[in-house]
Amino acid sequence: MMRIELRSPVQQHLRGYVLENVKTRPLIVASPGIYEGQSLALCGAGPSLATHLPEGTDHVWACNSALPYLVERGERVSAGVGIDQTPGLMAEWPDPPAVPYYMASSCDPVLIRHLRRHKRQVIFFHSAVGLEDEFDLYCRTWPPTWMVGKGHTVVSRALSLAKWMGFARVDVHGADCAFAAGNVTHANGTTADEAYHAPFWMEGEIDGRTWRTRPDMLMAAVELARYTQESEGTVRLVGDTLPAALLGKSEEFLDSVCKRLAPGESPAAA
Repeated sequence: MMRIELRSPVQQHLRGYVLENVKTRPLIVASPGIYEGQSLALCGAGPSLATHLPEGTDHVWACNSALPYLVERGERVSAGVGIDQTPGLMAEWPDPPAVPYYMASSCDPVLIRHLRRHKRQVIFFHSAVGLEDEFDLYCRTWPPTWMVGKGHTVVSRALSLAKWMGFARVDVHGADCAFAAGNVTHANGTTADEAYHAPFWMEGEIDGRTWRTRPDMLMAAVELARYTQESEGTVRLVGDTLPAALLGKSEEFLDSVCKRLAPGESPAAA
């Protein structure tokens, strides 16, 4: 087993981002239970979204490039979702579609100002990023809202937010957590090299099938499989995806695929 450390390229700026974004006016934060009993299609931008479009739910949330992809195809979208700590989503949302946006308070303020310049409603939640005394910081400086602490991709983080906001069922689309044929990573045809610029690739076999992915996507696949198994049918994975391939596997198997290590823990001890 290999030890891999994931770090934000802007970690030293995140406290400042949180304190800058709280100045947004109007300041709107996510509220608990407002979608009680309703259903949601939560859409990532993975390749499977192209063949498994959302249908039959009350709401549709689109993460990152899934938003323009769905809008350009005339699909119904209720909101966009982002947690990006860099200005990267500026390229995905140059002319942001006219929907509300659920955004992490630790997002780059440049992106938030971009959305507000286009008169888009921004609704904040917190996405734990490892700041010192992070929970206390949010409590001192922000109105009460949800802090997502689990998940290594925008979809896995947004899933926790959706459940807190009351959705009785969440169908997860486009959460491939792996590359398709030709190293295609997104429904819009973007490849791994185009999306991630010389990415660190990983390969593994599950039930005789080889999957290619990245460390954060691999961890997200394990998290989504566990979340789905524990949800008692309230979360459903749609499409031919790595998380779906992991459904039903034992805890020991999931740990062998990818396991989050405690500080000081070594892979050999995992």
